[in-house]
This record gives sequence, structure tokens and C-alpha cells, in this order.
Amino acid sequence: MTPRPKKLGIALAAILATTALAGCVPTAGDSASGGGGDGKTLDLWYLSDNPTVPDAVKRFEEANPDIKVNMTDTVNDQYKTKLRVGLGTPNGPDVFLTWGGASLNEAAASNLVVPVDDLVEDKGYKDAFSEAVLAQGSADGKQYALPSAVEASMVWYNTEIFDELGLTPPTTWDEFMSVIAATKAGGYTPIAMANATQWPGSQWWSELVALSCGPDFWATIATPDPKIQFTDPCVIEAHKKIQELTAAGAFNDGFNGLDYDSGESRQLFYAGTAAMNHMGNWTVSSAREEAPEMLEKMDFFTVPAWDGAKGTSDMMTGGVSPMYAISASTDNPDAAKELLSYLVDEQASAEMAGIGRVPVYAGVGIDDPLVQKVSDAISNAPAIAAWPDQLLAPELSTEMLVQVQSLFGGDATSEGAAEAMQAVFDKLNG
Repeated sequence: MTPRPKKLGIALAAILATTALAGCVPTAGDSASGGGGDGKTLDLWYLSDNPTVPDAVKRFEEANPDIKVNMTDTVNDQYKTKLRVGLGTPNGPDVFLTWGGASLNEAAASNLVVPVDDLVEDKGYKDAFSEAVLAQGSADGKQYALPSAVEASMVWYNTEIFDELGLTPPTTWDEFMSVIAATKAGGYTPIAMANATQWPGSQWWSELVALSCGPDFWATIATPDPKIQFTDPCVIEAHKKIQELTAAGAFNDGFNGLDYDSGESRQLFYAGTAAMNHMGNWTVSSAREEAPEMLEKMDFFTVPAWDGAKGTSDMMTGGVSPMYAISASTDNPDAAKELLSYLVDEQASAEMAGIGRVPVYAGVGIDDPLVQKVSDAISNAPAIAAWPDQLLAPELSTEMLVQVQSLFGGDATSEGAAEAMQAVFDKLNG
């Protein structure tokens, strides 16, 4: 059986907890792993929304002038397909971004990735990163990926629109539905959404299931014997909340056919057409690049719980991301490990904080008050539901994405979607 992630429901305070001051941790260049050699080339694959990568590569190449790094940046969903097809092939990467979860575990089980436990020891990463952070890149007792930030999703809102309509951030589900009604009555799209690629809807689903079922669902659902099944009444109740949102006209027209990667939902939010946008904290770095004026009029709240929910409103969905790993097909494993160290070192982490991401490297500070507020929310959250499309086994993840998109589109019933997911789970674990 494919090994599963060791920690599924993450205590967020543990994710950001650090065990040493940054000054006690070696920097990337302190103990080079011998990646030199005439004419060596490394291929690095990463997401195009991370402008800190080229600087890390520049520093690496300056320290290793005989090694050339070919960088390939790709938007989110194209990247997932590219990696799924290319990993382990002659045309694949040497070093690549991963989200961990089931995909990394299966890559490890198939010997497609290289363990980096020696790098953890050489660079002092047990002092740089908390145990909970490192656990997200481990499988079967070995370290396969190293982290650079932590992410979580929340509801971003336009403070000017809220002020205009006399609204305050909701703390209960009923208040949330009232905010949706008020923004719609005020001539605004309540919540911007682009769900053609399905994962934006899965973030809603993950949070609503966590709120409805409590942390036990996500703590055990990726194991063969979960405490809560997909057909449990609490999951079906979460599905009904999705239907409640769509029935209230919470989202823009045609949202299930719009593409997130091209910015269609973000532009609605930036333009003031939509009052809210449910998305991860990378929204800050996206706004800095695409609409910096938006930073002065945006804030966030977490999706609120309702009466009878087993979870609490301060629970979140997210995980350690991005992480980087090394392909087992690399011809230059030592050089690849050294490049990996530059992607996750103290300077790279500080630059991640500078673009609005929440760093996980010990001692790296945050100057932006909004990013600090995000970090505090993550630190204070009692539990986190992992990104479901990464946590679940690929076949189950695919079924979940299809069913959740169908729920948002009105093409599936609450019970039918739950039964379809359960059927795939039973097939995989029968």
C-alpha cells in the first residue's frame, strides 16, 4: 500500500514554531555539498507566482559558476500536469516544486525522488525548521522535500465596500449569509470565484467539511480506517452549505467555467466588482504584483462556523508550501541538493516574507502588518485541514474535485456527491 502522510491535521502553531535563532543556522553557502563540475546543468521547475526563485538561482550560480540552472516557471494547473508527465523522465526536472501529500508519498514509494536527510543534517535544518514543518516533506521515515513558506486560505474582503455598506467581518454563518445578501443588494458580486480548474472549489469544500465535522475528519481521512467517512452526516451538511451559497447567488456568473490562473476572479476583486475573494494568503503577493493599490483596502476573515458545527471559526485550510524536492533521475544529485538549499535558506525565506508569504525559517521576521496578521491567524488556529487535492490519493482527489465542482454547479446532490467519493475511497481501501 502506498504510504500516507504522517501528519494530516496540522496544529498550526506547531507549523510556525521554531527551535533556534536564525543566526545559529548555517546559510546555504556555509557547507557546499560538492555540486561543482565542468559543464553541469540543472533543470528547475517551479510555479510562476514566485518571483524569489530567480534570485536564489542567481546566488547559487555565483557560488557555483560552472553550473548552469535552466529555470522553467509554469502556472498552477499546467504545472501539475507537466510534473505528473515529466517526473522521472529524461525531459523532467532535477529540482522541482512539490506540495507534499499523497503525490510526494507516491513519488517516494516509486523511487522517483531522492532523500535529502543528509542535507538536513549538513545545513542544520532541524534547527531552521520545526518538526511539524519538516514532517510535511517526509515519507516512510525519510525527508524528501524542504519547505519555504506556509499557506492557508481565508475570505479576503474590500474594506471600502464593507465601509460603504456598513458591514463588519462576520463571525457566524448567519452573519456571513447576511453579508452576502447585503453586498448583492448593494450592486456587488458578493464573492469572486474562478473554478474551472476545480481546486478553488475544493478549498471551500475542505474548510466547510472541517467546520462541519471538526478536526477528526482531516486527521484520519487519508488512512485506511478514518474516524469519519465521506457519507457521514457532517460531510453531507458541508455539501448543503455549498448549495446554500450558490442558491444565495454568492458567486459571479459562470464561475465554474472561469480560469483562476489567468486572474479572472482576482480582477473582479481588484476592480471593486466583487466584495470578497476566497483564496490563500498568496493573494497578498498577487496583489502586490497585479494591483498594489488594493493592498490599502483589503483585509480578511476566516469562514465562520454555524450552530451545530463541530469545528470552530478559527480553523483553516492550508499547508506547508511551496516545498522543493529532487528527482531521482538527476545526473547531478550533489549539485541539485546544493541548489535546493538556496531555494529554502534564510535569505530565500526572508524574500518570501517580503512578497507577502509567511516564512517558516527560524528567526525570519515579517515587516508587513497584513502578512503578520495572516501569520498570527495561522499560529492561533487550533487545526488546519490540508489541501484536499494534495492530501488525498490521486484517484480519490480527482473524484473529489469533480463532485465538488458539480455541487457548485448544481449538478450533484449533497448525498450523491458524498456517496461517489465514498465509493472511490472504498475501492482504494477495500
